[in-house]
Amino acid sequence: MSVFDTAREELGELIRLVRASERYCVQVHHTPSLATDESHAAEVQREYRIVELKEKYGIKD
Repeated sequence: MSVFDTAREELGELIRLVRASERYCVQVHHTPSLATDESHAAEVQREYRIVELKEKYGIKD
């Protein structure tokens, strides 16, 4: 796999993670009962991976 393929794959992953995180936040805002320990743990895991990929590619907010 080339460097460009890896970058394309990881940036696609970043986009999917950000979308999933946004969906989670909106759903929990509208239906707080969806914020279980399990769903929160998954969100934290997504956030860590988002930070990791943003740092790798020099993406700032």
